[in-house]
Amino acid sequence: MSDIVRPDISVYQHAITVAKEVYRLTCKLPVQQRFVLTSQLRRSIINICNRLSAIAESNTKPSLKRNSQLFIKVYAEIQTQMKISVTLGHFTIEELANLTNSLDQILQVCESNIQAGYRN
Repeated sequence: MSDIVRPDISVYQHAITVAKEVYRLTCKLPVQQRFVLTSQLRRSIINICNRLSAIAESNTKPSLKRNSQLFIKVYAEIQTQMKISVTLGHFTIEELANLTNSLDQILQVCESNIQAGYRN
């Protein structure tokens, strides 16, 4: 298991809290978006938690690096969906500020994992 990210430390717990926030926010979406945007946002946040689990299970630096890179792709996906939500007027930037900040903090951990993989 990785010494950098483990399910029993704050970043993984933080991701679970972020997932709860996504579910809370998506309950506010209009009916016509419940099956499209809601589904996409929820799928993305579940993928983020899954990627963090994979990072935690990484037992080699290349595996850690690969799983961190996959996290970054999922991060970009959820960021795009959040921007679409704001553009469509479903959320304001302020409503998504806590979610954005939390995701950015998790991203920093993954970027550190990638950099650590380059150094070794």
